[in-house]
Amino acid sequence: MKENTNRPRVYDAVIGGQQKAPPGAVVLGGLEGVKRRLANPVIEQKIAALEEALKYGDAGLELVIWALDDKLWKVRQAAYSLLASRPEPLVQEILQEYSNKIDRYDAFVAMARAGGVSDVDTLMDNLEYDRNSATCKLVDYTLGLVDTREGKDRIRHYLFNGTQIQRNYAALYFKRRGAKDILREAVNQGCIDRVQGFSK
Repeated sequence: MKENTNRPRVYDAVIGGQQKAPPGAVVLGGLEGVKRRLANPVIEQKIAALEEALKYGDAGLELVIWALDDKLWKVRQAAYSLLASRPEPLVQEILQEYSNKIDRYDAFVAMARAGGVSDVDTLMDNLEYDRNSATCKLVDYTLGLVDTREGKDRIRHYLFNGTQIQRNYAALYFKRRGAKDILREAVNQGCIDRVQGFSK
């Protein structure tokens, strides 16, 4: 008996994001089908689409590389696993950058949670010496995790004695915690400009 080639395969995308095609439904396959499934919020569908993407040459490989920035951790991990065995120098370079970014994130979070003087110093030094937007966002986020008395005191030190960028991020830290008195003191001493939402 001849196989029906119009039947959807396991990895074919179905318009509407359904898992099984209802009778008469249009099934979208190929690279466009992969793209549609990558836009699907269901993790399993996204991961299956990544596996399928590698069948479509450079265009599919590019989709898997983009998935390293997916908001879902499991999807990022699946993309990393699929790319890890690829021999292309560009892919290996991208994976190295991705690993460094992940390692850096984990290290910064650990320092912030430890909240010691040297931990805060390291975070603030990164603001001064690596001023790209990714570093600034990471330091801003991880400073917000500092909750020890020692760490808060060290951030206060930077509010009054740091460089301009360090004072700005220290001010953000205290603004988010509603510490009006310390911010007024910093404004009055000319360490920072008026902080939006707080007056002298």
